[in-house]
Amino acid sequence: MQAEIDNEEYVYTYDDPLDRGYKQFKLTKKQHNKLFPKRKRNWKTRYEYYYNKDRVILQCFTSYKAIVLTTVLFPILILFAGLYNFKEAILEMKWMYNEKKYGKFSEDWISRGQHRKGDGEKYFEIINLLGEESVVIED
Repeated sequence: MQAEIDNEEYVYTYDDPLDRGYKQFKLTKKQHNKLFPKRKRNWKTRYEYYYNKDRVILQCFTSYKAIVLTTVLFPILILFAGLYNFKEAILEMKWMYNEKKYGKFSEDWISRGQHRKGDGEKYFEIINLLGEESVVIED
């Protein structure tokens, strides 16, 4: 028996953490790579960081350098991919320019609680790094 697929199209809407009461902060590349050794920053990625009293959110996007390089090399990429894939290539470029609008980014979060091993310690390590005294931990 085959499952029925609903024909209604899902429309993604970006839910800005700032609108949900989070505060944005910045980390240097060195700080980021020390805190997240399995999620290192490089020239192809940029991160946005948000926190509140319960959670830290990391959102990973394509870096501006990578977007510029892809844009400059786009005609060459089309020649290699062939004109047959032109529409798909244009769509992917559109997604890259508007990652938040189309949900084409990755997001991870670290909870103050123990959802995964080490989450609580990592949360407090980040908060201590920020030196944020206004973060009130309520139980």
